[in-house]
Amino acid sequence: MGTTRVLLVALLGLASRPVPAQGQLLVSGSPPPLVVSAATAGSAPVSVTNSSTTYTLALTLGTHKLTGQINAGMPTGTTLSVTLAAPPGATSQGAVALSTTPRDLVTNINLTVASTRSITYQLSATSAAGVVPAQTRTVTLTLTSAP
Repeated sequence: MGTTRVLLVALLGLASRPVPAQGQLLVSGSPPPLVVSAATAGSAPVSVTNSSTTYTLALTLGTHKLTGQINAGMPTGTTLSVTLAAPPGATSQGAVALSTTPRDLVTNINLTVASTRSITYQLSATSAAGVVPAQTRTVTLTLTSAP
């Protein structure tokens, strides 16, 4: 079995509005490129993680949720997951595989003060991925009112 090499540069885009009733969402920056390059014969490639970025929520009034999505589908055999640590009283959905459809990441957000929490990305690949040319995905985090 050959070495699987997957390169993904995750650039963060964010959708937020500085409307006090909705609150504010700020992201600290983009993580470095995530590269899956190690695999042992007969085993799946070793996934890579990065926790170098954070997000800050400020002044949400009412109950909200954070969703996440990517701008294009992942190559066959690869998965980009994200885990957002939840602010006090909110619920993190744990590691969520991202797709072009918005997925809930943190629910039941009800804050009156700013809270900064970690973002962890994980890029996984199966041997079926083969060698994937370098690609970029934009991750969009959106803060919305929750029913």
